[in-house]
Amino acid sequence: MGLLNDYGTQLRRFRTSARLYLAHSFISGFSFGILRLLFNFYVLSLGYDRAFLGLIVALPPIVITVVAIPVGILGHRIGYRVTVIIGAVFMVGALLGVSLSTGGFALALFAVLRGLSRTLLQVSSAPFMAENSGSSERTHLFSVQFATRMLASFFGFLLAGVLPTLFGWLLTTGPESPLAYRAALWVAAGLFATSILPLAQMRGTEPPNRSPARSGLRQMFHAPRSMVRLFLPQVIIGFGAGALVPFLNVYLKARFDLSDAVIGLLYAFQSVFMAIATLIGPLLAQRLRRIRAIVLVQLLSIPFLVLLGYAPWISLSAIGFLARASLMNMANPLYTAFAMDTVGPDRRPTASALMQMSWEGTRGISAVISGQIQQGVGFSALFPITIGCYLLASALIHTFFGRGQDDPETLEQSARHA
Repeated sequence: MGLLNDYGTQLRRFRTSARLYLAHSFISGFSFGILRLLFNFYVLSLGYDRAFLGLIVALPPIVITVVAIPVGILGHRIGYRVTVIIGAVFMVGALLGVSLSTGGFALALFAVLRGLSRTLLQVSSAPFMAENSGSSERTHLFSVQFATRMLASFFGFLLAGVLPTLFGWLLTTGPESPLAYRAALWVAAGLFATSILPLAQMRGTEPPNRSPARSGLRQMFHAPRSMVRLFLPQVIIGFGAGALVPFLNVYLKARFDLSDAVIGLLYAFQSVFMAIATLIGPLLAQRLRRIRAIVLVQLLSIPFLVLLGYAPWISLSAIGFLARASLMNMANPLYTAFAMDTVGPDRRPTASALMQMSWEGTRGISAVISGQIQQGVGFSALFPITIGCYLLASALIHTFFGRGQDDPETLEQSARHA
């Protein structure tokens, strides 16, 4: 009851713009559930190997790394709401484009567009939420937004598991044919298009008299030690995650010969567990402080990652699949909120961009390497890489911030004087 009362109090504090953004997050999360489950299968159904899949998966995070800072400056100047709307429109175009593509060049081109749209959406998300929340409810807003996307993904994954079979029957083709997967991606594009409607209803969300974002960029690089401490763990986590996480649906199908429907069910339940874990995150952070909570849940995820990779039965591997994602992703909104509180308001767009770069850059590099490893020795060599990265990143977070104070009000006051 304490958790429910706490969330009830904080939810009532959410501003209208924050509530509309949560609606956008729900609808877009529904769409991304379909995309996440079926995109890899679509590319492989076209006859490409896993090395090419690794390249296509790597292109969006590489694009994010290249354009994150310019996009952060753009969002600071024209407004985060406008930037998110542009990103959503680009995402619809990218989903339609990739679903109509069969050639390697076209798939790569629309993967680049998807990376640009993700940059616009992700870099603007954290400063937008920070701008439309107070310090008292900020951690809850970040967690609720993440949980909202995960709960929506539950329905997206469930639907994605049956869409290829449905379209295969309607179009008189196989359930794992390119045409069946293509039609399912059209559904994802249509859903994402509707997520623009709540964004269009926002009014007056941008504060007046912003200082230039470039000053925030100069300030960030004038304190290189602080910058490295804040973003280096994300670099390492991104490398470990990129080697394995985007390909887990391929891993489950290859190792256990599961159908799309069963894999969709697993991903659906994973999204529910992730949503619940994310909502518990702020309570755990209040009890332990955010940094201790982040380190704890990341370390607890590692035994389940071992179970996922090396358990001989699908039942045990599924437990590892569900628990690993729940624990590891519980830390994500907590660390993002911590980073937004650590820097001042004028530095938030730059900090958000650097967080995306630190995470996505190494994720893209490791995805390319992962595709080559999968094509060679398979998935067995990937799990130790991810485990080692998660251990190292957790140790660094504890070393850098474990003995500090991370109370939101204290951080926000110190950020104003930074």
